[in-house]
Amino acid sequence: MPETVFVDNIWNDFAHSYDQMIPELPCYQRQREKILRDTRERAYVIDAGCGTGLVSEPLVRRGQRVVGFDNNQAMLALAVRRRATEPEAVRARWTLLPGDVTVFPPEVEGGADAVVMNNVLFYVRDPEAVLREAWTHLKPGGVLCMTSNKRPRPDLEKVLKNSIREWEAQGRWTESLQRAVNHHRTCAQKLTTDPNEMVTFLDTDQAVQLLKKVGFSEALVSDGDDYYGENFYVCMRK
Repeated sequence: MPETVFVDNIWNDFAHSYDQMIPELPCYQRQREKILRDTRERAYVIDAGCGTGLVSEPLVRRGQRVVGFDNNQAMLALAVRRRATEPEAVRARWTLLPGDVTVFPPEVEGGADAVVMNNVLFYVRDPEAVLREAWTHLKPGGVLCMTSNKRPRPDLEKVLKNSIREWEAQGRWTESLQRAVNHHRTCAQKLTTDPNEMVTFLDTDQAVQLLKKVGFSEALVSDGDDYYGENFYVCMRK
């Protein structure tokens, strides 16, 4: 993979605790279930800004073909490692590439049945151009499933406190999870307070209106319930 496409940022340090903790977050699980629900029966999915492959993995396991890409080497390396543990038939459906959502990698075919952008948009300085890339790569009737923060400086402590409360109620607040949370908290505090790291925020209605401006025709789902009210989720049809 050419190193020139990778971005050196806080996610280099964040990647491992992110990969350990995020899939355990009840609020993340609920958000991901919406994506899995709204991409069901969609054969070819682009996972734009795929991170460590947490969304791609269940898609390829249930038989879909996924092309994922990310611009952080540490995050993508964990996705590659995740893919390597899967059976050959699953690996054959899962392509991973270095690349940026601003201009999708040239290897990414158009005509997708769905594009996923899970917690990506807040890093984007020109969201309209990025969403147009998604629109261009979708076939007519395809959908974009997008989640992101609704406001600047998201309330990290609210998310963690509510998550810990749920983990304790489920008997899952283990030492290893506590260590991952502590590291995650340190990295996320840097992420949420550095104006160069989180740059774009839309509420649910703003996201829908921007997608309509780009050319998307119909909002199938639009809500602001995720991450205890910190995130929106929108699924729109081309």
